[in-house]
Amino acid sequence: MTAVVLRRGAELLLTLLTVSVLVFLLTSLAPGDPAEEILRRGGVQPTAAGVAALRAELGLDRPLFTRYLEWLLGVLRGDLGTSYADRSPVAAEIFSRVPATLRLAGAAALVAAGLAVLVSVRVTLRPHAPGSRAIALATVALTGVPPYIVGILLISVVAVGLRALPTGGDGGPGAVVLPALTLGLAGAATLLRLLRADLADALRQPFVKLAAAKGLRARRTVLVHAVRVAAPNAVTAAGVVLAELLAGAVVVETLFSWPGVGQLAVSAIRQRDVPVVQAYVLVTGAATVALLACVELCLAACDPRVRRR
Repeated sequence: MTAVVLRRGAELLLTLLTVSVLVFLLTSLAPGDPAEEILRRGGVQPTAAGVAALRAELGLDRPLFTRYLEWLLGVLRGDLGTSYADRSPVAAEIFSRVPATLRLAGAAALVAAGLAVLVSVRVTLRPHAPGSRAIALATVALTGVPPYIVGILLISVVAVGLRALPTGGDGGPGAVVLPALTLGLAGAATLLRLLRADLADALRQPFVKLAAAKGLRARRTVLVHAVRVAAPNAVTAAGVVLAELLAGAVVVETLFSWPGVGQLAVSAIRQRDVPVVQAYVLVTGAATVALLACVELCLAACDPRVRRR
C-alpha cells in the first residue's frame, strides 16, 4: 500500500507540473495584449509608449521562461499572482469563492448519486416495465443535452412560470436547488448508465444466481449482493462524475449568477485577466487530479485486485 501511495504521489506531482506548463503557455500565448485591454477598460487610448510602460510594470516584457519560473515559484509559496483588473491577490479571490463552488458541486453530487442509485436499482428489479423503458430513453436524452439547455428550461418552468424558486444568485437555501439540479442531472445520466450495466453484469455472477436460487428475494439480492459487486466500478465512476461536475460548474455558475470560482473565471476571460485564468485552471486541474488519485487509493485499500495491479 505504501508503494502505491508513493507512486501515485510522484505521478500526481508530475501531472501537476505538466498542467502548470500547459496553463502558463496557453494563457500567455493567447491572442491579444493584456496591457492594451487594461488601458481600454480604464478609458485610456492605448499608445505604443503607454502599452510598453504597462507591459514593463506587469512584467510582460520579460522572457516567457523567466516569467514561468517566477510564477511557478510563487505558486509553490501559495502566491497565485496579482489580478490585472483590480490589483488584488488572486489567491484571495479564488479561495473566497471556493466554498460556494464546493457547495454547488456537493449538492449536485448528491442529486446525481441519489438519482443514479435509486433509478438503477428500480430498473434492475423491473427491467421490462414501461417505466423502466421510459427511464432508459430519458437517460439517453439527458446524456446528449448540454447542461445550459436544462438550466434554461428549469429557469423558464420552475423559476419564471411557477415562481417556486429564485432564478439565480445565492440568496438563501433554495437558491442552490436549480443549479444543483442542472448540474446533477447530467452527472446522474452518466452514472446511471454505468450502474445499470454493472448491476446487470453482477446479476449474472454465479454466487448471485445461487442466492436467488436459495429463495432470496429479488430486492435483497440486488441491494446486498449485486450492489456490492458493482461498488468498485461505481466508486470510480462517481469520482469521474464529481470531477466533471467541478469542471462543468463554469457554465452553470454563469447561467445562475452563482458566486463561485467558475463565474470568476468567465469574468476574468472577458477582461483578459490572465493571472486569474491561470490560477483557476491550475486549481481546478489540481483538484481533479487529486480527486481521481484519492479514488484510486480508496479502491486499492478496499480491493486487493487493484493493489496487485
